[in-house]
Order: sequence, then C-alpha cells, then structure tokens
Amino acid sequence: MKHHLNYSEEDPNYILLDKIFIIIDSRKSRKIIASKSVKNVNMMILSIKIIFTAIFFDNSIEFVVQELKRDKKLRKFFKIDDIPSAVQISEFISRFKPETYVKITNSVLMQIKPLKKRGKRIFLVDATPVDLDYNTKRKHRSKKYLKKQNLKWSYSSSYGFYIGFKATVVIEQESATPVAIIIHSGAPHDTKIFHEIMENLKKRRIIRKGDMIIFDRGYYSYQNYQIGISRYHIIPLIFPKKDFKIQKLDDMLTYPLQIFKDKKTEKEAKKLYNTLKKILSKKIQNWQHYKPIRGKIEDFFKLCKSGLSLKKLHKYTPESAERTTILTVFLAGLITTLGYSSKTALQKLSET
Repeated sequence: MKHHLNYSEEDPNYILLDKIFIIIDSRKSRKIIASKSVKNVNMMILSIKIIFTAIFFDNSIEFVVQELKRDKKLRKFFKIDDIPSAVQISEFISRFKPETYVKITNSVLMQIKPLKKRGKRIFLVDATPVDLDYNTKRKHRSKKYLKKQNLKWSYSSSYGFYIGFKATVVIEQESATPVAIIIHSGAPHDTKIFHEIMENLKKRRIIRKGDMIIFDRGYYSYQNYQIGISRYHIIPLIFPKKDFKIQKLDDMLTYPLQIFKDKKTEKEAKKLYNTLKKILSKKIQNWQHYKPIRGKIEDFFKLCKSGLSLKKLHKYTPESAERTTILTVFLAGLITTLGYSSKTALQKLSET
C-alpha cells in the first residue's frame, strides 16, 4: 500500500523539494525553457514538478496527480489550483524529444552552477545501463519488434542481459554537477563511445586546454590516450589495465600531423603537447591515487539508481525511458547544486 504524500513544511524531503521548485520556477529557468521552443512554459514547469515528485518519492505520475487532488496543502506547495490529468501530463511531456530535455537540463544546471572560468578543471565520466524491465518470460519480444523500437538485447557485467540503452553522464568533480548526458542505443563498449563523449564536450565548449577527465578502465585503449591529447588537448586519465606499458604509450604519443601545418603556432603547439604528455605520464603511473576522486561519480549514480529509482524503468517506449532518465539526472543534478555534493551527502541520499 502506498503512503499518502502528506505535505509538511518541516519534512526535510519537502524542504529539499521546495528549494528545487524555486529553481524550476525562477525567471532564469523560464527563459531557458522558452528558448527551447516550449510555448506553454507553465505547463512544462508543472509537468517537471510532478515528474520530479514522482521520481523523488518513487511513485507514478498518476499517484502524484491523485494526491494533488486530495491534499489542499500539497496544491498550495505546488502553487496550483487547476490540476491536469496524468494523461494530459504524459501527453504534453511526450510532445518534446529527449534532446529538448537534455538542453533544458544542461542550460539550467550551467546557469545555477557555472563552471569556473580560471584554472584547470577535473571532470568524471561514467556510464550506466538502463533496463526497461520488460517481462520477457511473460511476453517474448522478437528482434524485429526490438529493432522497430530502436532497441536490442544488451549485456552488462552488473545487469547481465537486458533490454534498454546506456546513459553516459559527465560531472564536474568539485561540485558533482552534471555537465553532459548522452544516451546510447543498446550497450556499446565504453572504448567505442570515448570519441562521442569528447565531441559532445568540445562542441558545447565544456572542456578547455589542460583540463583532466577521469575515466574508469572500461574506456582503456592506447588510442584513446592519444586522441585525448592530440585532438582535444586534455589529460585523459583512463585507469589502465594490467597489461598497460608506459613505454608503449610514450612511443605512441607522437606529434599529430596538424601541428606542422602552421609554422607560426608549431612551437607553441609542441610545447602544449609535451606538457600534456608529461602530466599524463605522471598521473597514469599514480592512477590509484585518483580512485577515491572518481568514486564521486559512482556515488552520483547510486543516488540516481537507489535514491531516485533509475535502476529499472517501467516504460513502454525508448523515448519515454530516455526522457525519464534525463529528468532523473536533472533532479540529481539540482540536488548536488544545492550543496549535497560531498561523498558522504551523496551516499546518505542514495540510502534514504
């Protein structure tokens, strides 16, 4: 039996939600949402509030709508009088592609917690499988059906075989604020999506020369070290595997051809390349020192999965599942921007 959403201004859950709602209701957020071709901004904000509440308390949209109709105090908390139906909410949310929600998420979070303009930054990268929780024993899904839905059987060491997709999240290390969310069809190997992740960060001007990006050993390949330095001018600290040889990496890290195209910038480009190569070499030999630092993104995913119920999604289409995944990461990001960014705070939230 589900417990009622009995609103109390002294309840720490509602205190936190209130802070999140203030951000969503702000003039800045409204401008951002309107800039993403959303005409009915009020409906979008209300829909996001209802979905956030459903995720936060591990309930359905239908249940939250029922509670709003039942509880006058809860309606006051939401600042609404007219309550749309669950069908209206779902229909409105489905009008927009997942990419729209990614843009809203990125823009709102960057507005609240802009990246520092000076100094080098550290970013943490990780990916998680998202299981759509199809009951395949009760109803078989053929390959043809899955292909039409842009889905396929995938495998993860933590999940086993599942039907769903993979979600990559990049967070800024200090604040634990998500700076990128990327959805991958199926379960491509991490080494194959390294370039896609880096292109996303480069196009959106998230990364700067000399920034360090920490990956786990799933992304390990000598080529990815080379690509990180030569193409993106960052320090790609990918945790090495047992067969890693520093000399082999050193031999591979030679100047890319584009350095020699412009004689005016050749000297400066070589200097930057050598600096990045030297820093990477030192850090990769002491990579275990960075394991606790990278642990923060694992705690962020624990918050999403255990605290915000992202582990299994009861959704019927890939797009609805993607939207829910993005909005869950959005909610988790808002929580971290409100100060719950330490390892201890993230662990506590994932256990509540």
